[in-house]
Amino acid sequence: MINTFSDLEGLRIAMAMETRGRDFYEQAYKQSSNPEHKELFLWLKNEEIHHLAKFTALFKTIEGRKEAHTAEYLFDPEASRYLAAIAEEHVFPKTPYDAAKHVAGLTGIQAILQVAMQAEKDSVLFYDELANQAKYPEAREIFRLLKNEEQSHVVKLREMIDAWA
Repeated sequence: MINTFSDLEGLRIAMAMETRGRDFYEQAYKQSSNPEHKELFLWLKNEEIHHLAKFTALFKTIEGRKEAHTAEYLFDPEASRYLAAIAEEHVFPKTPYDAAKHVAGLTGIQAILQVAMQAEKDSVLFYDELANQAKYPEAREIFRLLKNEEQSHVVKLREMIDAWA
């Protein structure tokens, strides 16, 4: 795993997390027959796509800066270890095939929603720490914005879990 993080490495991991989330919600959408469930999973999938686009654009901007590739832009070792641990434990499966198998193995909407909620909580923690450690102001702003959006996903998923309990 990664030993040190920078804004670029944080963005790279965030892009991978959003891609896995998109794939998970796509599979949940395909598996669902309830129109309300389908609507929720489509909305969450589109949110992941939106986040991925933001991260990709920012990554390209920062990657083009010479100073982004210097040791000055690395996070301290403690923050790097913490971020590596969070990223490593992220719940969403790594490939679309894995997402399909994972969703198919879940029994019912409650199980899917629980997995989704935990993944969104993990994202909140990850983006919060990235915002706290970011060297570039625009990276800090994007991480905070997306942390807030992920928090709204947690609330929405909690409401759905309670409504379908």
